[in-house]
Formats: sequence, C-alpha cells, structure tokens
Amino acid sequence: MAQPVFYQTLNMLGVDPTIYYTQLTSAGGSVTPEYPAPPFVPGMQAFGSDGSQFIFVQASTSISLTDFVAINIGQAAAPYQANSVTTTNIQSSLIVGVASTGLILKQSVSFIPAAAFFWACTKGQFIPATNSNGMLSGSVGGVTLFSTATAGVLSSVTLSSSLVVPVAGIICINSLTVSIPSSVIPPSGGTQSNGFAVGPIVNLNLVRGGTALVSGGLGAAGF
Repeated sequence: MAQPVFYQTLNMLGVDPTIYYTQLTSAGGSVTPEYPAPPFVPGMQAFGSDGSQFIFVQASTSISLTDFVAINIGQAAAPYQANSVTTTNIQSSLIVGVASTGLILKQSVSFIPAAAFFWACTKGQFIPATNSNGMLSGSVGGVTLFSTATAGVLSSVTLSSSLVVPVAGIICINSLTVSIPSSVIPPSGGTQSNGFAVGPIVNLNLVRGGTALVSGGLGAAGF
C-alpha cells in the first residue's frame, strides 16, 4: 500500500516545493505569495525525503499547474529557464532535462506566471500530472512516453515517430479514473474540492528526452 509522501527537504532551510515566487516589478504584486525577489538562485538544487530532488528555475512563459516542463540552461542573464514541454523544445540543444510542476498548489491563479520562480521536481514518487487530460491514461511501468503538440502534456501513445520524442525516466502509476487522497500523495494545483488528486500520478527519476536523452540529461549536467 502506498505510504504518504511529504517531501521534506534535507539540505537547506526554507525550501517549499508547493509555491512559486514572483518579483513585484514583473508581476505587479497581483499574485500570492508576494516577494520582492526570489529567495534562492536559479540552478540551486534541493534534495528531499523519499529520494526526491528539485531544481530552482524561472518560468520563461506562463506554465499551467501540473505541466511537465523542459529546463534549459538559458543565458547568463537568465539561467535555468523552464517552460511547458513540447516536441519542439524537448529537442533544443540547450535543454538539460524534463521536470514536473505537479507539487505546486493553486495560489491566486491556476498557472505559474511568466518570470516567476519555482522548484521543479526532477525526481520523486506519487507526483500528480493532472493536466495531462488522459494522455497518460492506462500507462503502466515500462511503457515509453512521448512528447506531444500540447504544451506540458506527455502521451503513452504515438501515431507518427516523426512528430514526437521519447521521454525516459517517468513511470505512470495510475490513470485518470483513479482518485487518491492527499494523505497518500501531495495535493496539487489540480485537486478536486474534496482534496483528492485525479490521476495520472507518476514517479519521476531524473527525466530526460530528445538531445538530453542522448547526452544523459540532468545526470550528465551534474544535477
């Protein structure tokens, strides 16, 4: 039986993978929590309980809650950028891995605003992926997942190998037909009013795809 997952971080204080941080100058102070500057440096890593790992990144565009995101090294002025994964950006020469926003709770809006900072989950168990709209439905361990034309969404099926990229390091452990209480998995931005998360629920293990799959992805980058 699945055990509760709490994701306490082990290597530093103040890490909360359920929130995002906005700069007042870029977001106008319209979202909560309101911070004048992010409390961590992009690229910083946090290691948590149950073998979980996180990396602090900045959203280059607005990202829907529970999206899978592509992380790239950006430029000197804007390192470690993240945006919702697509077949195009997962093949970028700048990508260093794929992560999840599945632990981030809904704050004042249903998305992570552009330019906000957050902890992207690169490794962990029982991560909600509720924004995948059935794409992962029916997936089981060992089934290859693929990028899609829908930003932030992965699929367990593909119609054309020329239009998708395989992704390694994700195991889908239930489909959309299953509701799991927050005592078993962390709540997420897509939870129901009763606090249950609707699948799919996934396990992540340093996800990689596209050029990152060939080069070793996050592991090769030293994450």
